[in-house]
Amino acid sequence: MSAVQHIARTGQFLARVSDLTSLSPRMRRITLAAPAVADQSWPLACDIAVVLSDTDFDREVRRRYTVRATTGDSLVVDAVLHGHGPGSTWAAGLSVGDEVTFFGPRGEVPLPDPNAWALALTDESGLPAIAALCEAMDRPVQVLAEVADPSEHYPLPAQASVRWLDRNGLPAGAPDLLTAALADLEAPSGPGYAYVIGESRVAVALRDSLGRFGLSRADVYAKGYWNLNSRPTR
Repeated sequence: MSAVQHIARTGQFLARVSDLTSLSPRMRRITLAAPAVADQSWPLACDIAVVLSDTDFDREVRRRYTVRATTGDSLVVDAVLHGHGPGSTWAAGLSVGDEVTFFGPRGEVPLPDPNAWALALTDESGLPAIAALCEAMDRPVQVLAEVADPSEHYPLPAQASVRWLDRNGLPAGAPDLLTAALADLEAPSGPGYAYVIGESRVAVALRDSLGRFGLSRADVYAKGYWNLNSRPTR
């Protein structure tokens, strides 16, 4: 397993694809191996920026992926194959042994207070981050997860009490399914914390509807992982 270069000053890694697994028709697990991965600290649900070539515009682009897990010199990311754009094309076309250049790590997703209940709202793009968060918690996490259809139910840890919301042909990037599921959810008692990950405008709308759970904006981690009106970033 040869992955040969790490420039610590810039956080640049040259890795090789050591394993590929299909988690579902539209989710591919990519394991990247580089000796320097073991020397780097990887914050919870941080991301990396993979360097790609956009052949449509003859330029270099970067696409960000959540670090699902690290073990020794290996780093795992799960990529959504949404069928268009340089990121999806790259992830679908990879073979074991391919070289991959990426930068990172960047960012970190916070853990809630140990006494707070936890709620997560997400679409496919946020499932790897939610999975990493659930593994890091020692309590149940209520998850409302929107996906394309039942074949896209992602392997979440045992801590996740998940309700799957299948679009079944409806377009992605609308708040309707998650908003309706949230309205049906009974607000837990006591302090809480919520994670909202997905399309940018949907994340904002859902964040602003969490006040009835007694959550202030400081109690909500809301992050747009993609934008319906622009090229996907993941």
